[in-house]
Amino acid sequence: MRYFSYGLTVSEVEMDQACPGAKCLGQAVLMSHELRFAGPTDVVLHLHHNVDGIVWEIPEEYIDMVTAYERHDMKRQLMIKHQGDTKRAWVSYKRMGTPPQQADYLYWQDIRDAYEYAGLPWGVLDKAVELTDYYINLNQNF
Repeated sequence: MRYFSYGLTVSEVEMDQACPGAKCLGQAVLMSHELRFAGPTDVVLHLHHNVDGIVWEIPEEYIDMVTAYERHDMKRQLMIKHQGDTKRAWVSYKRMGTPPQQADYLYWQDIRDAYEYAGLPWGVLDKAVELTDYYINLNQNF
């Protein structure tokens, strides 16, 4: 089964911890979502944004382990672009309504290293920090 990663498991080293034997299929894009933090990385629906990540082939029995490794509590199949085609892949994320929260320093270092290792533009993580601050401030004003 295909699994789209935008969190720690974008790195082959991290994915091997969560799912030994996972096969990297390459870079992909999660459509109509944007990256933010809810402690760990998270994605939220946004029709005008996309999220870069890595798509993996993993055994079906590992999907819950990968979800837990990413510190997510939900998963479902969403549409990704991979090698010019639109495909379905499993994506894990935080439960809807989970408040935004900046990552702690150690997680930030790990996620930045994972993006660099995977060849993903880690500048998107800086944008996710800004977006998370926006959501935090928005929630405090209600």
